[in-house]
Amino acid sequence: MCAVRIECFRQVNDVKRNLSERISETTAIPEEVLADAAVIQVRGKRSVCVENHKGVRGYEPEHVQIAVRRGCVHIYGFALTIARMTKRIVEIRGRIQRLELE
Repeated sequence: MCAVRIECFRQVNDVKRNLSERISETTAIPEEVLADAAVIQVRGKRSVCVENHKGVRGYEPEHVQIAVRRGCVHIYGFALTIARMTKRIVEIRGRIQRLELE
């Protein structure tokens, strides 16, 4: 890829980032929501909620893979289940041991 094209991509990304920051500041909407970034909530060792997901890539009782905009969230533990899943949110319950971000 040529240097000019790479620089154009960087400039466009900078403009998008600045615009989402300004909108977030003036409307009180979290920037994560505007940028479609993943928001991960861990509730103790029993529940993980991932907002703005892109689907479940893999599911086993000991390992769940959830696709997000820039990678994947790996959840490891025991007796893991998908407790709730909508277009925007997926909630995993069980005995959570660790999370990894890819």
